Amino acid sequence: AMSIVVQDTELADTLNRLGTKPAMVITDSQVFDKAAAATPEDIPLTSFSILMARYKGLLEDAVRGASAVEALKDGDTVLIAEGCPHHRQCDDIGTFKIPNWLRKYTGKQIQIKTCSGTEFPDDLTPYAMVIHCGGCMLNEREVRYRTKCAVDQGVPITNYGTLIAYLNGILKRSVEIFPELHRTLES
Repeated sequence: AMSIVVQDTELADTLNRLGTKPAMVITDSQVFDKAAAATPEDIPLTSFSILMARYKGLLEDAVRGASAVEALKDGDTVLIAEGCPHHRQCDDIGTFKIPNWLRKYTGKQIQIKTCSGTEFPDDLTPYAMVIHCGGCMLNEREVRYRTKCAVDQGVPITNYGTLIAYLNGILKRSVEIFPELHRTLES
């Protein structure tokens, strides 16, 4: 396989200049909206975060859990969990972008709690939902453990890419490359 890496601002032009259509476009979840607008419908589109969720065993639960945003109410608390203990940046995805996108989408006053690295609460019941990072710095066992904790406690869990695709109305398209999962969204 051959890969071509471009900035989001170069995607449309790159697709127009290619002699043949690419097998798929994989985007950073933060620019899902721009990538979806630039990528023709007949080219599969997904994100690194969605691929990582499948690889780590979270994707099926993440797809089911994304729709939990529809039930969020004023005052609900959402846990945003990151696997790595990185230094926060301005406009950080977990502490700035996702909380703002959630509040804009729902129109609700949602409380946000965050955790990172090895900090993951044993009790998830205070949360209306858990939104997890892609898990690239966690092993599969840890991601599956965190997912199981949420599922066992009845707390919907999703991940960054799946949620962002959902909020942009392109979740179905973004999992089209996984036919069994795509079919569950059709029903």
